[in-house]
Amino acid sequence: MTQLERRLRPMLGADLERVLAWRNHPDVRRHMYTQRLITLEEHQAWFERASRDTRRHLWIYEQASIPQGYVNLNIVDEYAGRADWGFYLAPGSPPGSGQGLGQCTLAYAFHTLGLHKLCAEVLAKNHRSLRFHERLGFRREATLRDHYFDGNDYHDVIGFGLLAEEWCHLQGEDPV
Repeated sequence: MTQLERRLRPMLGADLERVLAWRNHPDVRRHMYTQRLITLEEHQAWFERASRDTRRHLWIYEQASIPQGYVNLNIVDEYAGRADWGFYLAPGSPPGSGQGLGQCTLAYAFHTLGLHKLCAEVLAKNHRSLRFHERLGFRREATLRDHYFDGNDYHDVIGFGLLAEEWCHLQGEDPV
């Protein structure tokens, strides 16, 4: 698939039900901090709040014009150029969708927004996401012990970071 067939576009109100269905799917939900089912009303209220927050960037990842995932960038320190990200793919998305989502998001974060650093938190039991972040070039920066409680057990969370210069180096580009 060519780069032109993969893109991020702003999330719209018309995307709410689709994104909620992805979010509530058991394969997605089990890796979230909030693992219970989210209602449409809660989802709509979240979207209204997040859409008004200029630090939040809510995106739909598309391949060949078909929505395949959701991305949330949250600028936590504008002065330092640091943001957190979260994402999930549509259940059943085609192979390579994660890599496409990651590359599109990192290009947006570092080239368009001019961020210095992108951070992530991953539940230590989510081995697929841990490997995904490492393949994109993120480095493990922290182990937050017993950081997440799922209602029954405590779980470690792994903190990741990726600097713009590291990402550019991986892309064979001059640092931004």
